[in-house]
This record gives sequence, C-alpha cells and structure tokens, in this order.
Amino acid sequence: MSHASFRRSLLVCCDLRRYGAADDQLQRDLQDLLVRTLDKAGAAAGLDRSTWVRQPKGDEEWAVLPSDTPELKVVDQYVRALNSELAAANRYRVPEARARLRLAIHHGAVVDGANGFPGQDSVLVSRLLNSKAAHLALDRFPDADLVVVLSEIVYSTSILPGHTTLRATDFRRIEVREKTFTGHGWMWIPNGDVHALDLGPVEAADDADAPASADPQAAEPPAVALPVEPGHPGSVNQNAVATGGSTVIQAGRDAHVPTWQRADVIQNFHNNDQRGSHFGTS
Repeated sequence: MSHASFRRSLLVCCDLRRYGAADDQLQRDLQDLLVRTLDKAGAAAGLDRSTWVRQPKGDEEWAVLPSDTPELKVVDQYVRALNSELAAANRYRVPEARARLRLAIHHGAVVDGANGFPGQDSVLVSRLLNSKAAHLALDRFPDADLVVVLSEIVYSTSILPGHTTLRATDFRRIEVREKTFTGHGWMWIPNGDVHALDLGPVEAADDADAPASADPQAAEPPAVALPVEPGHPGSVNQNAVATGGSTVIQAGRDAHVPTWQRADVIQNFHNNDQRGSHFGTS
C-alpha cells in the first residue's frame, strides 16, 4: 500500500428507500432523480460535486470528497439543500414514486484500493447508512424525505459545539449493529421528531437520550465481581447464567461471582489465555 494514497476526507453516502420494489422504468426514473437532486443540492450549497470521487450503485451513491472540502458546508448547507430539493422533487409524485433518502456522513481515513476504498472508516459510514434506526425512521415518518446519520466525530466536532445552524438537541444517539460492526451514530430527521421514534426495546435501552429507568436496579451501575471463597452463600460457580447490562469475567475454575451479578456477555479466560475465551450469552 502506498502511503501517498492515505488521506483524511469526508465520506458521504446515500441510499434510496424501496428502490428494489420498483419496476425497471421507475428505477431508471429514480436513478435520474437521485443524481439530479444531489447535484442541485451541491450547487445550492456551493459545492462542486464533479470533484467528488463517486461510486454509483443504482439506488446508492458512495462518495469521497476532496480533503479540503469545508466540512461545515457539507454537514449544514448541503444537507439542508438536499432536504429542500427532495421535497420539491416529490411534491407531485405518488408515494410509490417518491425519492426518499438515508444519508450518512463521516470524516475519516481514506485509502485507495483496487476496487474501492478499503479501511474501517469506509466500513463505518456504510454501517451508519444501513442502520436499523435509519430504516425505521423512513418507515415510521412517511412525510420525511430524508434521514441523516452522522458519525460521532462529525457530531461532536461540528454539531455539538454549535458550529452549524443544526441544533444538537435535534439529533438522537442511535446504536448501530450491522454485520460485525457495533457502534453508534447521531440521527436527525428534518421533517420528523427523531426523539418520538420507537426503536424497540433493545435500541431504547441503549439510547443515551432515553429517560432514566424507573427500576432502581436497572439504574444501578454494572456490578463488579469480587473474589469470594468457593461455596460462599453469595456466589455461584463459573457456569452461572447472567443477564443484564454488565459483563461477568470468569478466570479458569477458581472464579466466582455474586448471584445478583447481571451480564450480557460471559468471558472465560482460562489460565489468562484469550485463545480459549468464549464470548456470548450463556
């Protein structure tokens, strides 16, 4: 790999909702509408999209922007212009023919590859785009034409400090679990209340914006297992079943944990050897 190919840039990708359900003629029309809308939004924001390295994928565009592209202009003006252009384009379209987008933005490392851009940052922006929460947002808010998901680095450096016209309170932290990726992003629905979106019990439990639980035990911090003697009435053996938000760590045959310990993950390190570890619920 050539070090000359390494740089840090904005990665912007988008995807059309329910493109696969359309017939051939509608797919062709939606592709044309997608590119035209993206170009018009770019022009309205003062961005030259001809300088973007774009990978067209039918209903999706994956783009790497020049390293000197103003981030705030993309996160703010471009996103707002895109929402306006989509609203105008969809005004007289029947629901099945509307162009409705998920959009993800990340700033990270970019490396040129033989068939795209390899690297964890490229994976991250794709996982944000395809997150369950972003899909649900378009399903649950039929009037929304656009759903935006920002990575943590973009949100914390652009939105949270107040560098844009977007308000931090308009965003909601979402958990992202796609394929082997686990992380989080920050979601905004220009034409919908992102905080009113029901993301289900798992997402709601991990949502940083969710109100504190009324269950005092659920509000407790994860318990820490303390060493106790085998056979102690407050302990169980290493095969204990655990549930909840913390982790049980089991080291060989000598580890015991309190019966009230709750965990989602059981880790077994025999003789301090991770090669024999088991990760997962019991």
